[in-house]
Amino acid sequence: MVQILHTADFHLDPKMSNFLHKDRDRREDFERNFDKIIEFSLKERPDIILISGDLFDSINPRNPIRNHVITQFKKIHSKKIKIFAIGGNHDVPRSVENALSPISILNTIEYLDFIEPESQFISKRELQVDNLKINIFGESYEVLNMNQRDPLDELKFPKIDGDINIFMVHGSIGLFKYRYPGDYIIKEINIPEEIDYVAAGHLHDHIEKVRHNPNLGTNSIMVYPGSIEFLSFNEDLKESKGFMFLEFDKNGLLNKEFIKIETRPIGKITIPIKNTDEDIYGKVIQDVDTLKNREKILKIILDGKIKVEQISSIKTSKLIEYGDDNFYKLFLDTYSKLEFETSELKLPEKEHATPREIFIQHMDNLIEEEDNEKLRQTLESAKSLSLEKLKKFGVD
Repeated sequence: MVQILHTADFHLDPKMSNFLHKDRDRREDFERNFDKIIEFSLKERPDIILISGDLFDSINPRNPIRNHVITQFKKIHSKKIKIFAIGGNHDVPRSVENALSPISILNTIEYLDFIEPESQFISKRELQVDNLKINIFGESYEVLNMNQRDPLDELKFPKIDGDINIFMVHGSIGLFKYRYPGDYIIKEINIPEEIDYVAAGHLHDHIEKVRHNPNLGTNSIMVYPGSIEFLSFNEDLKESKGFMFLEFDKNGLLNKEFIKIETRPIGKITIPIKNTDEDIYGKVIQDVDTLKNREKILKIILDGKIKVEQISSIKTSKLIEYGDDNFYKLFLDTYSKLEFETSELKLPEKEHATPREIFIQHMDNLIEEEDNEKLRQTLESAKSLSLEKLKKFGVD
């Protein structure tokens, strides 16, 4: 039997400038969960660890995190656990000037095996574990693929002849019907039926699919373990983060388990706003006060259609101050769903209306449509003052 740990999308040393003075602390959340995977590996001693891309969030991670990764992988290496890694869209160089991935350094000191591209063939590794022949194929993300073509249209698989055949890939597989903007799609038909397990990376949610192989009468298991921490509010915030722990024998996959990792609490709430709400700030506080948690990241989304004069009642700076006191970080979204009513200028029915007549009718319409008596009085005053100014400057 062989035990394999499959993980991906660590995004170590991420850019967290939107967390302001907490940016370093937030980056440590990712490092902490990386350490949890290392601790699990040292305890359970899998035979193989697969890292399916985006070990780092960029090709230039800071030196402290590089040193930390080397230190931790040295521990893994000392226990004779083999690590195989491919590059993701974040840690693969995009130019000749930056032609070396940070993963290459780990490959140089032999703490992991970085499976890099080899001409027109998909790279292959062979190893023996407990009298089982294992084939591991690897395809990193093609960052210079501007035509959005499937790289597997042109690349060939070497001979697939293992007792266990695994394909590591970073990118969007068509079977999952999900992609990020600008992604190319990897056609599942281009993945040979002989592949037992597709160790995928790139999608940040944990997703699993089973593909039946009609020619062989077998199944291929395709899995995205997801990222080890939340990077975006677009991820499934209700699902856990974690990694896969797998057991194979000569007959195929014996057991698979998704090992959950505790992450920083995160959530979002949509608050409906009406054009009759006089105190939007108070309404927001009322809706989120029960969610207060100094460790939680929260995004508030205001949804609805309001009048321009209601904007001041949102009190954005005061809301952010409230967030700083009651949450780890509060983000306020007042643009993606919130709309503002605009008053259309209705011209008088008669021809050749003067600017003064157009203005009077426009103000009369606003006053007539306004239900709030205080605002009606304000509009009346604005109308009178404006008419005096128009008369002063000779506008008819």
